[in-house]
Amino acid sequence: MPTPPALQRIREALREDIALPALGQAVSNVSRMAAGESDTVDQLAQAILSDVSLTQRLLRCANSPLYRTRDAAPVTTVSRALMLLGFDQVRSLALSMMLVDHLVPAARARPVMRAFGQALGASSVARCTLQRRWPSCAEEAAIAAMFRNIGRLIATIHAPDAVAAVRDAVAGGQPESQAVRTLVGRSFDELTLEVVSGWGLPARIEQSLQPLGSAPSSPRSSQEWVRLASAFGDESANLARRHGLAGRDRTIATLVRRYGDALDMDAEGIHEVLARADQETLLLAQALGLTDAIADDVPAVPVAAASAGRRAETTREAAGGRSERVDGRGASGAGASRAATPASADASRQLLSTLSRISEALAGSQGIGRVVQIATDALRESLGAMHAVYFARDDAAGTYRPRAAAGCELAALRGRIAMPLQGAPNLFHAALARGADLHIADTGVEAVRNRLPPWLPTVFPEARGFLLLPVTVDGKPMGFFYADRDEAGTAPPDGEQLDAIRLLRNQVVLALRTEPVAR
Repeated sequence: MPTPPALQRIREALREDIALPALGQAVSNVSRMAAGESDTVDQLAQAILSDVSLTQRLLRCANSPLYRTRDAAPVTTVSRALMLLGFDQVRSLALSMMLVDHLVPAARARPVMRAFGQALGASSVARCTLQRRWPSCAEEAAIAAMFRNIGRLIATIHAPDAVAAVRDAVAGGQPESQAVRTLVGRSFDELTLEVVSGWGLPARIEQSLQPLGSAPSSPRSSQEWVRLASAFGDESANLARRHGLAGRDRTIATLVRRYGDALDMDAEGIHEVLARADQETLLLAQALGLTDAIADDVPAVPVAAASAGRRAETTREAAGGRSERVDGRGASGAGASRAATPASADASRQLLSTLSRISEALAGSQGIGRVVQIATDALRESLGAMHAVYFARDDAAGTYRPRAAAGCELAALRGRIAMPLQGAPNLFHAALARGADLHIADTGVEAVRNRLPPWLPTVFPEARGFLLLPVTVDGKPMGFFYADRDEAGTAPPDGEQLDAIRLLRNQVVLALRTEPVAR
């Protein structure tokens, strides 16, 4: 069977395009850092610094409203961007910018820019989906969703007439998959896999790009969550572009029918994810200087409103959403908050003031022990906690053991607590497995009390509420922070506090990457 003309043109263009092999090598190098095959901070920093354009774009993004905490000092170096944003987020940004630099300039035509805007939207939807369900894999899903659009981007650049004909056929009622196969010769998914097959991507990422069946099933592993979320993001962005904002209800109805059961999300949940993704896409487009190119596809959301919405959503997750999903059997009863935490602005300033001390500890190679002690002290003081403890993973002993403490004696704790890495299911293990922050407002609620680790009521009998913050590296829990209060009904950290906590945790992750022996 002869090769369709459009597919032949695409393949010829790919063979002749000297920029594409360079892109593949760069993407492969950075992607492998995601899989733990090369996970040092210095390697990622050097990979970014070797490309001046990439460095400039990254710093511009790091200083944008989407990523920079209000009142924080400007980000002027790649190493500081890594500290503030975190390894995973910087890697995700770098990969998306590589596509901008290597593919989009090849044809600045409006359709190409719109196709890239669709890729940004897909990435944002995938990220927002897993930030709610499996946050430690959110950036990986964002990368996979971005990569899923490479086939569409390549076809739009090198076979624009065929892609335009596909759009006309779809507008006339023909299914897109059928139209693409007829007019281009291969589906966009198949074209993506053909393009990236020679890039040497980690197997985990390539598997995440595989098409889903007609009826997606509920994920059973982090790998399946990434694949499902990336496909959901891709289809969401495609439908959003086809139906427009006026057809949002139609888009949501289609997504509920196809993905609702697998994601365990109803129409309201999907609407919230899409709205949040719209905000993130616009802010990222602004940071990349692409707002005008994709203005027709993304609603204009004021920066202040978008940032506030993002913080409100994060607060809601910490207050009840993630706790309910971690527990699954009534932890929502623990979410009714009454008492307020310390003034958020003051608490945030206290937390942020510790960043310079942690940076100095990292620069002076003082070790992970010093870093987590600084962070533990700051959390206790700023959150008004009775006790704050950092538990480190000890693979040799098969336990999590206290490594830093504030408000209590570390030596005494180490003699009383050794939480197994695996064991009877409880709220701590569930939160660590998902990489989800856990706020419990009242430990007296029966559904909560019955699922606490045995040592907690014995070692900290006065604790009436607590916050647990997992520390994960490449999706693997390496430890967690625990902070408790002696009053039930305490409100969870608000948006300002969560922003500051995220920065502290990113620096602990950075220290773990810099000092892998400490793991």
